[in-house]
Parts: sequence; C-alpha cells; structure tokens
Amino acid sequence: MNTDKKNQHYVPKFYLRNFSFENNKKQIGVFNVLNDRFIQTAKLKTQGSKNFYYGADGEVEDDLANIEGELAATIREMIDQQSPPTKNSKGHYGLLTFVALMDLRNPARIDGMKAMLSEMRRRLLETDPNANVSKFVPDSSHKQLVELHLSHVTEMAITMLDLDYKLLVNKTSNPFITSDFPIVKYNQFLEQRKWPLSKVGFGLVGLQVFMPLSHELMLVLFDSAIYKVGDKKKSSHVITNGDEIDQLNILSFLNCIDTIFFDEKADERYIRKLWANSSKFAKANVVGSDMSFLMTGNDEHDKRMRDAGFKNLMRVKRTDSETNLSIEGVKIHSRGKQHQLDPVAVQVRPYVKRLQNSRSRI
Repeated sequence: MNTDKKNQHYVPKFYLRNFSFENNKKQIGVFNVLNDRFIQTAKLKTQGSKNFYYGADGEVEDDLANIEGELAATIREMIDQQSPPTKNSKGHYGLLTFVALMDLRNPARIDGMKAMLSEMRRRLLETDPNANVSKFVPDSSHKQLVELHLSHVTEMAITMLDLDYKLLVNKTSNPFITSDFPIVKYNQFLEQRKWPLSKVGFGLVGLQVFMPLSHELMLVLFDSAIYKVGDKKKSSHVITNGDEIDQLNILSFLNCIDTIFFDEKADERYIRKLWANSSKFAKANVVGSDMSFLMTGNDEHDKRMRDAGFKNLMRVKRTDSETNLSIEGVKIHSRGKQHQLDPVAVQVRPYVKRLQNSRSRI
C-alpha cells in the first residue's frame, strides 16, 4: 500500500521551525545557492524534503515520525533552557541519536554513497574494461541505501558518547543560520597538523560537530582530549564577536546541498555577504577518488611496481570543510598539542578503539 505522505522530510519540520520567520512556525527564510534566489518568507513545510524520499510505502517515514516526537522534546528543552542535557542522561542519548539521525538520513550522505559507488565502478572499468563490475560493486536502490544508513544510527550515537558538548550562545547582531545539511563536521586539530586523509569521521581524534539550533544557539560536540571550549565549569560559551559567527555560518554554506535557512534576523545583504566569502573555500562532501600503490612487503617487487607506475589501490573519498576556523573560546589545549598521531591511515579516538576491540571479540 502506498502512503499519502508524499512530501517526506530529511530535515525535520520541528527543527526548521526554530528558524521560522518571526517564530510563526509556517514561513522560513531561504537562499538557494544553485539558482541564486533569496526568499525571506518561503513556505516552511515544503523545505528540507523530497517526494517519497523514504519510499512510497511510508513505513520508514512513519517510523521516523515516531522517533522525532521524542527527540523534538529534547531539542526544545535545550533551546528553552539554553542548556544542554546532563551527560549520560536520557536527554544526552536522545541528543546523540538526533545528531546521528540528522547526518545519516540526509541526501548529502545518500547521494554521496551513490557517487562513491559510481566512482568505484568507473575506476574498475578504467583499470580493466572487461571487469565484472557488479561482482565487486553491487547495485543498490535508493531505498536500500537509505535503510542501510539508518541502520547505523545507534552505532553512530554510541561512537559519539565520549564527546563533550556545549552550547555556543550568540550575543552579536549576526544571527546563526542553518542549511539542508545541518550537521557540520570539522577538525581544527587534524587541519592544523595538515593531515592528508579523512578528518571528520565520527570516530576520529579531534572531531568537532557544529549544529545550529536557532539564530541564538549552536550545539558543538568536541573531543575533550584535544579541545577546550569556554569555561570548563560552564555548559555554554558566549560569543560576542560577529566575525566568529560569520565563520561558523560560512561552514553551513560549505556543508549545504543547495539551500540555506534563516529567520528574519538575517537579511539579503548579510546572506549574500556570507555566500561571497564562502566562495574562497572548497565545498565539503564532494566525492572523488585516486589510485596509489598498496605495498606487499616484498621490497624488490614493490620497488619495481612503483617505478613502473603500477597502481593497485583505489581510494574513494569526500572533501572536508577547511577554512582555518578560529573561534576565541575554542582552543586546542596543552594536552591536545602534545597528542602524537598514530602511524596509520585513520586517527581513531582511544574510546572508539576500545569499542572496536570489544566488538571484534564478540
């Protein structure tokens, strides 16, 4: 049976209402970066959605609606009290579930996976035109990819349990904005170390996750083994520098699919200024690939293969946000500066390593 819920949201309406025009819950400011269109009062209920995004049967849409009912209360309480939930409380777990769900259900993730699979097929055929591509890279439908991503929500939330979190409170005249991909992952630590590989996996050392909650509030999750955010004894950090707000807003431009959202406190001049400044940086979540050589351990053989230009390792990757972010209250502390990188390709946090080891023993 097909559902009558054609307009299916990947950014929940309850989240977008926090950015509604004059808090009317029905209209929202929109700027589309693809068609260069600014609308101060667009219809909110049609934003952050696609027709039958989760499928025509409506099962996934209904399941998500039930989950969102509980998560909406956690987000609302956090905004009303201007304070995040206590660590290891029900609200804390709900918050992490919300962040994981907002990331995994987003088209940037689903379309990114489609692009990665396509890139893998292209590279395989480039290497061997007669390769049986479907044997190595299976075809998956849109709904299968959505369901696959959503199946990892609990695992991802658990992966973030060691991250500390605070609210950034905006006391400037420049409002926070958000986008059609509100979960912005960043890593000042690995960026400053000039780490050449992925920097923003949910299990990585130095991870930061920024999520705007309203024009005044932004949630930040961070690796406390690396960073200090504001006063250690406080659950929030006040920002009084408009330039720092602009830097955080630019991350929303770089992370978005094609649409920026905002309330009446952001006018067209301000949005276009941010858009122009964001053009100095590369977009996040762009899929690409390269070929390199996987060493076998046979030094003579490896040298011959490398000298001959032989490449047998395909790396499919996506771009990260990198803007040399500088927020006065967000600092790499002394222990973070002393952290030694592992001689491996993935810089995993100690807590996540323990999780991986415990799972491998099951």
